[in-house]
Amino acid sequence: MATPENTYLYYATVRSVPTDNNASTHNQVRAKGPSFTVSPTAKGKGDRNLKSSSEVPQQKTVDLQGARYWDTHTHVDQILKRHSLPLSGYDTFKATNFPPGFAGCVSVCCEIEAIEPTIELIDSQPDIVAAFGIHPHNASTYTDEVENRLISLMSHPKTVAWGEIGLDYHYDLSDRDVQRRVFERQIECAVRARKPIVVHSREAEEDTFTIMKKAMPKDWKVHVHCFTSSGELAQQLMDEFPNLYIGFTGVITFAGALKKVVNTVPVERILLETDGPYMAPIPFRGEVCHSGHIPFTAQKISDIKKVPLTTVLEHALRNSHNMYGVAI
Repeated sequence: MATPENTYLYYATVRSVPTDNNASTHNQVRAKGPSFTVSPTAKGKGDRNLKSSSEVPQQKTVDLQGARYWDTHTHVDQILKRHSLPLSGYDTFKATNFPPGFAGCVSVCCEIEAIEPTIELIDSQPDIVAAFGIHPHNASTYTDEVENRLISLMSHPKTVAWGEIGLDYHYDLSDRDVQRRVFERQIECAVRARKPIVVHSREAEEDTFTIMKKAMPKDWKVHVHCFTSSGELAQQLMDEFPNLYIGFTGVITFAGALKKVVNTVPVERILLETDGPYMAPIPFRGEVCHSGHIPFTAQKISDIKKVPLTTVLEHALRNSHNMYGVAI
């Protein structure tokens, strides 16, 4: 329960909102106590061609009311790289950009080149844990050697999951047959390693569900991350897998079509995530997304579902613990 002593006011005053990735803003982000400043950032990734909502707030206030949160899916090494910062720059970046309610994050390594930077981060930072896997974009790089490396990483004390893995038929950067084989193979490996699974699915709903049903035990812990699929798929997944959670990113702040999906998923099954450096929410679109942006996504869920923000944050924190075993 929040008290006057532990209630933090976290807000951003946005002088101009970028309309594309070349625009910049100067955003002042403050909390009760220390002052947090989000400086103009490097270019962010595109918003995956989702249609935008017409509502673009010029100023946003998010009162965390003493609540804490985990960013359950981000790529810390890539965020620091976008800012031309070394991995050792994480502490300073966090102090400048994250509110006091930030409890930690799951940094997801989904390509071979990111393994060593991710290990360095989790070995040096107490509030970062990791997931390791091969993304469907990189499925063609999956070999026995890579698999053995991933298996060995599952024994690291700060590895909390296998992923992200899955299917992506939008870009088709790896052959679809290869994607399907590698997805199923990695599920099997994760189950043998007794690790939760992080799933990526884009424009591949039927095949994703079919492979999950075939290869994954019904009671397995699953995080379907950056969910932008249909409400029907969300319901189908939740009905089939009782320990499955749906992750929402900043996309929900500007993609009006996802309002129905957010309403479909109960707070007991929602995880908060950024997918940083991608998917920055309004009012930070076009910038590099990071864990300090989570309050804006949580507020949007609160607005859509018409429940208190504290309800969203408390359930999401509990869900983060249930899914990944992280401290809350």
